[in-house]
Amino acid sequence: MTRAFTLRGLRLAALLACSSISFTSSAATGDTVRRETPLLEHWRFVQNDTLADSAALASSGTDWQAVSVPHTWNMTDAASTAQTSPDSKPYKRGRGWYRLEFDHGALPANAWLQFDGASIVADVWLNGKYLGRHRGAFTAFRFDVTDKLAAGKNVLLVKVDNSAPVHGDDLTAIAPLGGDFNMSGGLYRSVSLIETPARAHLALGDYGSSGVYADTVSVDRDRANVRVRALVENEKATDAGLTLRTHLIDATGKTVSSSVRRLRVGAGAKAQGELVLSVPRPHLWQGVANPYLYRLQVELADGAGRVIDRVEQPFGIRQFRFDPQAGLFLNGQHLRLHGVNLHQDWQDKAWAIGPREIDASLAMVREMGANAVRLAHYPHAAHTYQQAGRLGLVVWAELPFVERSLTPADCKAGAAIPPAFLDNLDDQLREMIRQHYNDPGIAMWSVANEVAMGGTCHGVDTVTPAVRRLHALAKQEDPTRPTTLADFNEDYPIVGPMFPVLPTGGITDIWAVNRYHLWYYPGGGDAFGAALDRFHAKYPTHPLGVSEYGAGAALSQQTDNPLGGLVGAMDMHGRSRVVYQPEGYANYVHEQIYAALARRDYLWGSFIWSMFDFGSGTRHEGDIGGTNTKGLVTFDRATRKDPFYFYKANWSEAPVTWITGRRYRDRAYRVTDVRVYSNADMVTLSLNGREIGVRKADECPLRTCVFEHVRLDEGSNQLQAQGMHGTARTSDAVAWTLAPDNARNVYLAAGQIATGQVSSDGHRYGSDNFFVGGQGTPLELDSPYGSRFGTHVRNVTDVRDAALWAAVRHGSFGYRIALENGRYRVRLGFLDPVKDAQPGTRRFSVTANGGVVLPSLDIVAVAGAPATAITRNFDVEVRDGILRLDLVPEVGEAVLSNLVVERL
Repeated sequence: MTRAFTLRGLRLAALLACSSISFTSSAATGDTVRRETPLLEHWRFVQNDTLADSAALASSGTDWQAVSVPHTWNMTDAASTAQTSPDSKPYKRGRGWYRLEFDHGALPANAWLQFDGASIVADVWLNGKYLGRHRGAFTAFRFDVTDKLAAGKNVLLVKVDNSAPVHGDDLTAIAPLGGDFNMSGGLYRSVSLIETPARAHLALGDYGSSGVYADTVSVDRDRANVRVRALVENEKATDAGLTLRTHLIDATGKTVSSSVRRLRVGAGAKAQGELVLSVPRPHLWQGVANPYLYRLQVELADGAGRVIDRVEQPFGIRQFRFDPQAGLFLNGQHLRLHGVNLHQDWQDKAWAIGPREIDASLAMVREMGANAVRLAHYPHAAHTYQQAGRLGLVVWAELPFVERSLTPADCKAGAAIPPAFLDNLDDQLREMIRQHYNDPGIAMWSVANEVAMGGTCHGVDTVTPAVRRLHALAKQEDPTRPTTLADFNEDYPIVGPMFPVLPTGGITDIWAVNRYHLWYYPGGGDAFGAALDRFHAKYPTHPLGVSEYGAGAALSQQTDNPLGGLVGAMDMHGRSRVVYQPEGYANYVHEQIYAALARRDYLWGSFIWSMFDFGSGTRHEGDIGGTNTKGLVTFDRATRKDPFYFYKANWSEAPVTWITGRRYRDRAYRVTDVRVYSNADMVTLSLNGREIGVRKADECPLRTCVFEHVRLDEGSNQLQAQGMHGTARTSDAVAWTLAPDNARNVYLAAGQIATGQVSSDGHRYGSDNFFVGGQGTPLELDSPYGSRFGTHVRNVTDVRDAALWAAVRHGSFGYRIALENGRYRVRLGFLDPVKDAQPGTRRFSVTANGGVVLPSLDIVAVAGAPATAITRNFDVEVRDGILRLDLVPEVGEAVLSNLVVERL
């Protein structure tokens, strides 16, 4: 590969952006100057970790698999939601070979092969001649094949390696060395042949870029000044007198500004030509409000005036400004970024996606009302940035420096950071910036994500020197955009036992934090908000954002009360057979955290983790395997989860009315709260045709209307919510069922977050609900973040019944259960969850409607051992519609495993 042109010393007031890398083919435009021919079909592929280079070069490929690119050999094993176990095989990482035969006519004066993405390392041969190697999974790269391309038959051979590195001298030991996402292998983006009619051309060897860089030097309502730098390569044997011409063309096809520059380039030399465009009455790129794009055309002509190369790109005139107290301003107008994180991953396709999938994903982002995307944790396809620009989305672009600069084995051994790793980081950063320099939406360059997680080896900081180095390089490459990073654990001692706290704030121009309160971290919205205030005070001159927050949501797992117990935040081993992540709990997290964000005007933006579920081979959680479940939409893009509509109601101008909990169809309890996300002026809820209540907009904080204590009917329940938007209406309906058994009685699994357990005798239990006080905790939860007692019930063998003893509510607590007046039998289930509990270490009483029904209960003394189930029954009379149960500690905490209330 040819690389040149270090961009130094630019001091520009603002950035004018347009898309780069992907040049329109001559077949589509009729352009005979620069021709790009896609090489997508008729490839042959074999996945073979031991095939020697010489054997691959000698092979005809006839017994290899026929494929087209984009392609990855991880379409199924790295992009499946199939459930996992400790014995599940990880997705395949190794070497794949691609072979293509293609014919070519008369040879051009200049020819380059372009690869838009090959993961992780690619070696390339053309007609048996080695072209070179590219190390980096996410950026485009090119090889000059002018003297290797043949008239007639050509054979292109590519070896791609996505092997997991163990040590720093391994071929694939480049960034990212960590990350909670899969690294699919293959030619997963397009391949093409670029041809120009002369050996002098706009730079094709400049880190895979277009060779054209444009900046908005100044802009006001009357005029914008745009500086265009064009890099030229003269590969002729003689000096060349050349002319650069640049034109700015508006959406109607009218040229609004032009500029010409003559330059002389020596034989085999490179040169930069600078031009200025003065644009009267500029039409600004104003984000989603008005994503107006010009077309920037740069031509190179020879001494006779013949055009010998041309690049044309979309172009947006805009300026970003970040303020530490007031947030972000776009063209002088305040803009709060409501963003989402996005991986380049799709169920059953993995990374082998194209424009259709990218457009569908970004269309959902806009449907929800988001105005920004963080393209995590690496450079995405050029089309992603281009489409984001067309839609007006502000983009956080990110380098794949994730978690660590040493492999875990080298970190443990105390090895030094290989200089080649740092050099490759520099190369990947240059490639990202130069290839996407002109994309209009990019507002910042992120140089790292969560590097503090694995950044300390034997007490030595192995990452922040690299972050500082990358910050300096990014400012050298593009002084017009701020640098940023995503911090993981600064000032968060809760993660200290696993990840030493390593500050990364204050290094980059702006910064943001990944914080998962109510998921990985304790404390709700108030604790989260207080943490943000501390960071704002600690770094008062550094604008602050939130780069990640969120919660997993499993569609088949629901809850009656999101505070009833603990979710399983993650399980990296697959040893916990069920790791509950109810959809309703995710609703609660997003409502709480977004409330804290909305109250802090100093934040320049926030990004939900994440827009879509995505592949993560180490995970076993929720109701699927090998998948991070925090998406607002499922991995296959088929189902929008409840929180999607929470944000749509808050961010979108489209009318929204959405009843949550629709996938919780078979209800456990007669009395429930109904939540409706709506941006209507007024919402009316009805049940089986009768009106339940009305909520005006000012009664629905953050567009969340709550109808409390709705009493369901036995059998079918048809709920309808109708929203009034002025004179227009929106409506939504759900269908729930309440079985006769659950209409009359109450079956409750204490301490449990997920509803729907069915006992061996056929009773449907709800999750913990109607409680006052106490804490719900699972007995065993194989998660580094979850609180647990590390035991399980000993004397219940049926797995259906054992599930009802899998958690406890403990502390000083009670229950307030709405019932029809009458006589009931109550059965309480107890076990002591402490493994070494002894008689006398725990004692408590139980009262019902104020009277003592179980005095001084010592569970271990009665059961004979810890973790041994016992039950106690008593009858009560309900006279005022409420059953009041209280568990009052005498020694230690009170505990409860399950509760049954049956009508007599």
